[in-house]
Amino acid sequence: MKKLIMLAIMAVFASSVSAQLITSNRAVRGERSHNIWLDAGVSFPTNEGAEGTILNLGFRYNKMFTEYVGWDILKIGAQANTKDFGETISAEALTGIRGETPVLFGNAKAYANAAGGYLYTFDLKDGAFKWEVGLGLKLTPRFNIGATYESYSKDGFTASMIGVRLGVAL
Repeated sequence: MKKLIMLAIMAVFASSVSAQLITSNRAVRGERSHNIWLDAGVSFPTNEGAEGTILNLGFRYNKMFTEYVGWDILKIGAQANTKDFGETISAEALTGIRGETPVLFGNAKAYANAAGGYLYTFDLKDGAFKWEVGLGLKLTPRFNIGATYESYSKDGFTASMIGVRLGVAL
């Protein structure tokens, strides 16, 4: 129960933070070069014998250097397995790069991202290196949807997941 309360406190704290709108060409088009995003998703383990569905909730601070290249400076998040919800909760901290295409149609752009960092699982009291890659569509400057592939390994054991993520700029 403490883990769920901690997750709720983190969500409330991060939702009250807003990024600064800077004056640039991106701002004129309705995009900011600094954004805080709320990412939520669902992932499915690809390992044989793995059960349950993984729910993801996280925040990321993104800095776009140009219209096409950016840095996800910090991605923090939590994951919980629906098989034994509340028992296997993990926290993660990642950093990575992000690329966007020119506008494809309407306001939509395609994007790709790659990130790496640390995943800590509370019930195991152990951590591991985690990496993820993703592809998707940034449908508006403030909303995206995409697919992810995530993996982490520790002491010869590797777990991997595929999933869907929704992102909303705060």
